[in-house]
Amino acid sequence: MTLEQIDYFICAAQSRTFFDAAETMHISQSSLSKQIMKLEKELELTLWDRSKRTAVLTPAGEFFYKEALKISRQYHRSMEAVSHFKDSESLTLHIGTLPFLSQYHLTSVIHSFCAAHPELSFSLKEVEDQELLSGLEKNLFDLIFVRKHMLDLKLYTFHVLTEDRLVAVLPKNHPSASKKTVSLTELKREIFILMPPHTSIYRFCMQSFHDAGIHPQILRTARAESIVSAVEIGEGISLLTESSFQLFRQPSLAAVPINGLEKLSVGVAHKKNMALTSSAECFLQYVKSHI
Repeated sequence: MTLEQIDYFICAAQSRTFFDAAETMHISQSSLSKQIMKLEKELELTLWDRSKRTAVLTPAGEFFYKEALKISRQYHRSMEAVSHFKDSESLTLHIGTLPFLSQYHLTSVIHSFCAAHPELSFSLKEVEDQELLSGLEKNLFDLIFVRKHMLDLKLYTFHVLTEDRLVAVLPKNHPSASKKTVSLTELKREIFILMPPHTSIYRFCMQSFHDAGIHPQILRTARAESIVSAVEIGEGISLLTESSFQLFRQPSLAAVPINGLEKLSVGVAHKKNMALTSSAECFLQYVKSHI
């Protein structure tokens, strides 16, 4: 027994003839008759008295008609409730991000989006690399702000917002400080202070060293603000994104781009096999048009 058969039966019971019911349901009269006969066969009941000129409901048919109305009403109430739930879901937005919003001027964009869409329940969570990707995979986030090189592009769609690059952070009296660019090979004998190992920038640096055939001497790891202070007092040099250096730059330091490396693309990502909610699509288009 299907809901379609129940709807056909109800329509037939409420119409003067099977012909009128078929016209209402936009099917042929023979198709309507076949579906009602299948229903009778499954129920093992005769629902229609066909001995008269116009088919009328049998007592069993009268009883089933009342039950069919209950089933149909419950079905449509359930579908309406599900629809309200889906609408509610579409008004929630869960965003994950690396801790880099301020350096790419994203904080103000997010604030203005929320002000423009007060109807949305907006959630923003700042996490590190592994938690960010895990959260997207587990559907904890609708969208994430991420660096492109962190993603498997077979699994995720990436929308670039801006480009960054790796720079060598050097004291201004360093021999390479006045150069327009510098290679990793030129810096291979230096002592490095790098970002923490759980960050994508650390992994990007280590992969770049590996590709260049360099085994770097790493003194320690630290956050960007601590790195800038350490380079300033002569503990070593560092590799940072240019945007990070701009946040914490000091007059005594220079930032020289590393040549031969791919750009560090920053953007928004989502799973390829999952359709975006209307809220997520709205947010994505807003961010893309305001960066």
